Formats: sequence, structure tokens, C-alpha cells
Amino acid sequence: MPKPGLPPNAELRHATRADLDALAALSIEVWLDTYALDGIPDSHARHVLRTYSPKAFAGVLHDPDKRLIVCRTDAGLLGYLQLDLKAKPVQPGSGTVEIETLYVRRHHQGLGVGRKLLEAACHLIRQAGRPKFFLTVYEGNERAIGFYKAQGLIEEGRWTFDFEGGSAPNLIMTRDLSDADLTTD
Repeated sequence: MPKPGLPPNAELRHATRADLDALAALSIEVWLDTYALDGIPDSHARHVLRTYSPKAFAGVLHDPDKRLIVCRTDAGLLGYLQLDLKAKPVQPGSGTVEIETLYVRRHHQGLGVGRKLLEAACHLIRQAGRPKFFLTVYEGNERAIGFYKAQGLIEEGRWTFDFEGGSAPNLIMTRDLSDADLTTD
């Protein structure tokens, strides 16, 4: 049986001010779906409302070192990727480019949205002349970890994500784009 693919009217592009509300809503949905499995603690609510507001995303649009790539259809936002081209490494050797966020709505996972967003990020990273990038992923998110491994990322360590009095164990995953054996685009 053939796998479903991206909807025919799916478009990847750089985010604009018109995307701010949808970016905030999708981010809150995905973050809570990942981290708030037993309910929504106050610390989680404070974190998402501060971190994923339209105003916060407007700041990202104006940051010369950040990139926001969205995947949209006529029906709305399916996913997005936020890239920091001058990130502080989380550990020595992890790289100075970070995929800060790669979120795809649960309803659109498995359609190639994440893969297309990651390919677009790899293209931007190569254009910037950077050989390696990193990301962190919640260690309880087995689906995301499997996805990243399938895309050529390797686990290089652990990191604790601290937020609003809470914390979550994360894996550090990296990918070297200078390796000719790894293809992305």
C-alpha cells in the first residue's frame, strides 16, 4: 500500500507576519502534546504562553541569525522549522547551527512534512557554509528520535531542558553535512 505524501497544495516558504498566530497555536499544541502527557501543570502553561506567543515569533522574524520555514496548505499551517545560524553549542563539537524547533501537527506526521522542512534547513545551513548542525529532542519522544535517526542524525549526548521551574531530559543529536554519504536534498 503506498504511503500518503504531502498534500498537493503544500507549500514550503519563509514565514511572514501573516503566519504569527498559526505558529503560536501550532507550537502550543505540539509542545503540550509532547510534554504534558498527564495534564497541564502551571509551569508548562507559563512556558508555552511566554515562549510561543505571536510577539515572540515576530522577534524571530526580525533576528538576522534566525530562519523560520513553514509548511502550509490552503487549509492552514501543517508544520514549521526554526533555525539559529549562530547558536551557542550545547556541548563541544555539536556545531554552531541549531534546529531550535521542528514541529509538525500530529495529524500531519508521516506525510513528509518534517522531511521536507529538514531538507530546506540543510540547504540553508549549507548556503551559510556550516558543516554541522545540532538539535535537542525530548528523550521520551521516541517517534521524533526515530525520525531524526532516519534522516541521518546521530545521538551525541544528553542535555536537560529547564523551563519555568520544570525540566525535561533531552538527547543532543547532530548531523555532519560535509559527509558525502549523507544526502538530504
